[in-house]
Amino acid sequence: MQQAQATFINIGERTNVTGSARFKKLIMGGDYDTALEVARQQVENGAQIIDVNMDEGLLDSKEAMVTFLNLIAAEPDIA
Repeated sequence: MQQAQATFINIGERTNVTGSARFKKLIMGGDYDTALEVARQQVENGAQIIDVNMDEGLLDSKEAMVTFLNLIAAEPDIA
């Protein structure tokens, strides 16, 4: 019988328009290149998972999410 091991997982939460004023400003302004650097910095600082949230009433959340995730997927250092 195997026992489950408790493992710490570091989750980066700076790519969240409701939790990070800086990230929200970048996304609302269409500055996806700098927003991508926010994700990259989280990975460089040890994040194993990145929590991406684009839920904002004044934003086309679906389009923003698809755009940002496609950019992340194209970056080997982040994906």
